[in-house]
Amino acid sequence: MTNVPREHGFEPLAVDGSIPAELRGTQYRNGPGLVELMGRRYGHWFDGDGLISAVRFSDAGAHGAAKITQTQGLLEERERGKPYFGAYGTRPPGMFNPMRVIRAAKGTSKNPANTALMNWDGRLFALCEIGRPFEVDPETLDAIGETDLGGVIPRSFSAHPHGVAARGAQYNIGTRIERPNALDLFVMRADGSAGRLVTLPLEAPTMVHDFAVTERHAVIFVAPLRLRLLPTLLGRRAFADSLEWDHARGTEVILVPLDAPASARRFRVPSFWAWHYGNAFERDGKIVVDLVRYRDFPTSAAWLAGIARREMRVDGADGILSRAVIDPKAESLDFTPLRDRTGEFPRVAPGREARAASTLYWTEHSTEEVGRSGPPDTVVRVDVERGDVDAFTFPEGQYPSEAIFAPRPGREAEDDGWLLTSVYDAKRHRTSWAVLDAARVSDGPVATAHMDHHVPLTFHGLWRPA
Repeated sequence: MTNVPREHGFEPLAVDGSIPAELRGTQYRNGPGLVELMGRRYGHWFDGDGLISAVRFSDAGAHGAAKITQTQGLLEERERGKPYFGAYGTRPPGMFNPMRVIRAAKGTSKNPANTALMNWDGRLFALCEIGRPFEVDPETLDAIGETDLGGVIPRSFSAHPHGVAARGAQYNIGTRIERPNALDLFVMRADGSAGRLVTLPLEAPTMVHDFAVTERHAVIFVAPLRLRLLPTLLGRRAFADSLEWDHARGTEVILVPLDAPASARRFRVPSFWAWHYGNAFERDGKIVVDLVRYRDFPTSAAWLAGIARREMRVDGADGILSRAVIDPKAESLDFTPLRDRTGEFPRVAPGREARAASTLYWTEHSTEEVGRSGPPDTVVRVDVERGDVDAFTFPEGQYPSEAIFAPRPGREAEDDGWLLTSVYDAKRHRTSWAVLDAARVSDGPVATAHMDHHVPLTFHGLWRPA
């Protein structure tokens, strides 16, 4: 990957095909925009300074924008004239620096705001789990600034909030690496207020990237992943190199009742790792979670580290779309595979989050060879109840991002709408925005809006209707 070549506001894009007349709104995406800063290349896909890219569909056609998120850390480095901070997979530059250690311990190190987005109360936020939400202007993508949502967020805020329509709220977590180590559960209400529901103690410093929520519970899996804090604080190792996997400890399941968050239930099951959760709901006294399951963290981490460095081959893309069924009474968890191919980024229609859904969308590898050498190349609609699939594989060298569902206005069916994905074309070194009919995925894009430059591979996005 290379840096985004230029930043710009919304400008007209060339379009192949026909933009559906009812598709009106904006898709926003977040990911690394600067993979190299002042001559220093970041060591991991997760590390680059955030770039929000967007495509807006209107009666005037498609318009695209791309802007680097001007976080305080990035502005400070530019003022210093050199890189200063470390990141997930990048050690801090230079010699040991006591001031940098103090800032890391206080949680005031650089927040790249480069992972996902949150649409709440008419506002747009760029998220990265090592910092607080960073607000941007949804019309211009210009920076507004980092926020603790009125004193609610003490340290960090995950990149993956989840909505519960029945409650008119969104929920999120934040992991505190400090003494004592803890995990916070937050709520963002429809009236624009936010709160911290509970703080859960953790045994050791760790990383919890995502979680799930039903209409009654927050579901948190704490894998046996421990951070060796001292080498990270001292700058001797990058955060990623200080993570240790202890398979024998098992993965802890934490079930938090949303109406009684102080009454969390905790137990352990055999070890597994998951980066992302597609959906969760409750049925017959059990909790069902659809997720991408990896056998362990080191395997998944090695594969992710190599995605952006296409010059090397990386084995270990073993993430399988799976259904976890939790029996709270028996304190057990059973897995059932939903697909036999590897992939990532599961999503459901926004209106189905936290309740039973039969349709799930994700991106997967069309072959084992693709899985070994790069990101997914196929967008898939999966019927998680019957096992039926409808898929479209992009031409060789084209890589779709997480597919975001945009519902047809006034409709509630899980596939009555469109899938929107940004697509990086490695051969042309360009990025486009593809629109697929969610009910006919295998037909391929009905419209494609082309940028005149590339955007580095992104992570997550959201749809904001006009």
